[in-house]
Amino acid sequence: MQAALAECAMRWPGASIRLGAQRYLEAFYGSLGFVPAGEPYVEDGIPHIEMVRAGG
Repeated sequence: MQAALAECAMRWPGASIRLGAQRYLEAFYGSLGFVPAGEPYVEDGIPHIEMVRAGG
């Protein structure tokens, strides 16, 4: 994930990153600077939540 974040920063400096995280990984993504950005939802029977990491 660190490599993906670095690649995004290189290609799109200052852009926010948005992803649909499985709920059980919410704390993991939180440790990388992502915050919840919506209500939980179910995709393919798996609880998810939209998360965003501010650009900068």
